[in-house]
Amino acid sequence: MEENGAFKIDFKYYLGILYKRRYLAIAVALIVISVFTWGGFLMPKTYEANATVYIQGTSLINPLMQGVGVTVSLEERLRNLRNILTSRSLIERVIKKLNLDDKISNPTQYESLIEGMRKSLTVTVRSGGATASDLYFSIAYRGGDPKKVTSLVNTHISECIAINESSRTQDVYGAFSFIEKELNEYREKLDASDKLIREFREQHPTLVPQSENTVVSRIETFQSGKIDAEIKLRELEKKRESLKKQLSGEKELTVAFVTREGSPQARLSQLNNQLILLTTKYTEDYPEVIKVKNEIEELKKQIAMASTQRHEGAGTETAAVNPVYQQLREELARTETEIETLRARQGELTKQQQEGQSLLRKMPKEQEEWTKLQRNRAVYQRIYDDLLIKLESARVSRDLELGQNSTFKIMDPPVEPHLPIFPNRVKMILVGLFLGIIAGIASVVALDYLDPTFKNEDLLENGLKLPLLATVPQIETEEDRAASRLLDRKYYKAAAIYLGIVGLVLLEEVISQILGVRIL
Repeated sequence: MEENGAFKIDFKYYLGILYKRRYLAIAVALIVISVFTWGGFLMPKTYEANATVYIQGTSLINPLMQGVGVTVSLEERLRNLRNILTSRSLIERVIKKLNLDDKISNPTQYESLIEGMRKSLTVTVRSGGATASDLYFSIAYRGGDPKKVTSLVNTHISECIAINESSRTQDVYGAFSFIEKELNEYREKLDASDKLIREFREQHPTLVPQSENTVVSRIETFQSGKIDAEIKLRELEKKRESLKKQLSGEKELTVAFVTREGSPQARLSQLNNQLILLTTKYTEDYPEVIKVKNEIEELKKQIAMASTQRHEGAGTETAAVNPVYQQLREELARTETEIETLRARQGELTKQQQEGQSLLRKMPKEQEEWTKLQRNRAVYQRIYDDLLIKLESARVSRDLELGQNSTFKIMDPPVEPHLPIFPNRVKMILVGLFLGIIAGIASVVALDYLDPTFKNEDLLENGLKLPLLATVPQIETEEDRAASRLLDRKYYKAAAIYLGIVGLVLLEEVISQILGVRIL
């Protein structure tokens, strides 16, 4: 119902219709309870037999010999054991052992039998125990015959132990034989390689082989040095050209003025000399060069403004050696010397490189043959040494594997099941009781929802759009009420008796599951 735009449930109304249609609710509930209660007795029963086996390896020798033999990872051992337990060959051995294929007349039925056994088989494998070599595995079979599933579990375990003992011996000897065969083959290859080397030395007694890689490495080193010298030579040649250009703009002798100390002319001369020295080392954009140029320009302006008084503060003229010219000459001479040195080094590197290339081109055919023989022998020797180590490890592993005799212990033997794992009647009865109550209430609500009659006065006025003048209540006599109460007692009594029977069945199933015995 909706009130002020919000949905509201009128519990009093629904309790009223539930009481009004109480017979329907009880009947539907009992029907649902009956379906779940007695349906569990009609379903086919499924029994399960299982067993847990402990595989105990050697607990004393394995830790002492760890790392000596060829070891197998735990994951691989678990995977191998699981594959064995679910293999087709093991299932076929179980079928032959129990004569399950006596009534099979064609391959299709045989394949169906194997597939059915695989579906009913459950295998669980895990590690544990005192050492890492100890394993556990559980086997479970499901079926309709408790004796048959118990026999299947027992036979499966016994056949698994038999297969493990035979396959373990075959695997150990097979791995050892394979490594031994490979070792003999490489021993023959190594002997043949030694024979070829001995014959080669007899034919070329004076040959002293050189390493081709060493010669190539020397040539590459000379090439790298030659490239570095060429780059440095180009830098020095550019520097020489710059010095010559600067030297051509200077005079060997210069006129010096004897001036008063601190005059603008003396400062200008110093700045010019400083600028010349800076330009020999730095570019025009160097900050110090720009600073000196700006100061020179400022001094020139000051000297121009005081040109009328120039002769008053001037001294006498004298000829002297230009220091800038002299410094440029010395720097040029040093550069020439470095250039000559680099050219000599470049020539020596070129000579050494040519000699190495000539030696590489002139290496005789015997040298290549010798390198090939040495390389092949080194490869054979390395593989032979590895196989020899593996053979000794496999021999130790074989002796340990054959001597340890893993012990199979049945920790939880299979027991013939007396109670089925399916159907679970206790659960079905409880679910039936719950769903029966829900179904009884739902049937009443659904019937009321589908009933087209008006339920009260408000619905009648809203539906017909007419005012309600009067209502006529239902007239119920004392005899009618007595008859209704009598019918209720009979109905409730029958329902209570039926639920009591269901309760007794539930109690019997609970006791049978807990104690393993049946009362009824």
